[in-house]
Amino acid sequence: MEKDYYKILGVPRTAAPEEIKKAYRKLAKGCHPDTHPGDPQAEERFKEISQAYDILGDEKKRKQYDQMKSAFSQGFRPGGFDFGGAGVDLNDLFGGAGPKSRRVNYEDLGGMGGLGDIFSQFMDQGSHFRQARAAPQRGRDISSAVTISFDQAIAGGKVRLTVQRSQVCPECSGTGAAPGTTPEPCPQCGGSGTVTMTQGGFGISRPCPRCYGKGMVITQPCPRCGGRGTAPVAKKVSVKIPAGISPGAKIRLPGQGEPGPGGGPPGDLILRVEVGDDPRFTRKGADLYTRVSVDMVTASLGGKAAVRTLTGEAALKIPPGTQPGTVLRLRRQGAPRTGADRKGDLFVTVDVAIPRKLSARQKELLRQLGDQEIS
Repeated sequence: MEKDYYKILGVPRTAAPEEIKKAYRKLAKGCHPDTHPGDPQAEERFKEISQAYDILGDEKKRKQYDQMKSAFSQGFRPGGFDFGGAGVDLNDLFGGAGPKSRRVNYEDLGGMGGLGDIFSQFMDQGSHFRQARAAPQRGRDISSAVTISFDQAIAGGKVRLTVQRSQVCPECSGTGAAPGTTPEPCPQCGGSGTVTMTQGGFGISRPCPRCYGKGMVITQPCPRCGGRGTAPVAKKVSVKIPAGISPGAKIRLPGQGEPGPGGGPPGDLILRVEVGDDPRFTRKGADLYTRVSVDMVTASLGGKAAVRTLTGEAALKIPPGTQPGTVLRLRRQGAPRTGADRKGDLFVTVDVAIPRKLSARQKELLRQLGDQEIS
């Protein structure tokens, strides 16, 4: 919650979805790892931008993020509210104590500015600091983007890309302590992860300010990871692109995200697919759009015209009297529909070519045709 994703993308909090998407594309293009190979600063910046767009580009996640930012600004922290620097454990405050006590249903807490669902999410995800220390947690999902060509999107196939992620530090095996040493119980909280004080008749608890609720401290940090227990790594990933994938579609790769704290399972990699433009076609879903030019004789009398398709050329029937701008359809000549055994259609706009130069004979024939139509 310390990161301001709006600031990272350079957009106001009232920004529309299209404005957020436009800002992301502009920033991501300037620091993509494929265009800045070997530049760790560009890689880190790209990762930060992608993370911001993953939150703000999703309506549901953005709403939750805005609620959490509002809650944090009012003093909420995992494990309780901060009253004058002391965190009150809401389970202890509302649930009572002893074997008959019940877990607080934060969704039922009314009159709190709609924050009940936020508390529920924190508790259900193991964010309560005392429970978070006790059980392994699932790793964080990471986001990345890949741009493929129009033909790759149509045909599908495999693409390889480099993704920045963290892995368990090989030097300290994830403990964060220098080799030959181990984390020690926190001397301030005695290894409990909490410090308690009495205030106003309540037992006020808060995460230990020295060990941040972990119960352990590292006196000699690992020189490779700096005590974090994880180290950044560039990993090559092979991704299967389904035929007919749409621009902006997301592919989830299970287990390719950040490692889970405490030995928990890794998160997922969420890959957003962008598709390049094509000079031949415009695409709307599985339907394709193109243009063909015919002479005025073919437009008037009818005939056939060769039209480019995804698989080559096809003969398009031109009805007699076809007007400029008429749209004709070639069925099942569009893009594959993902998850279906059929294709979209190809829509062809007919342009009528008017000759710039005519011979004397051609002019005379046109005049005769014009006189006949007038009479």
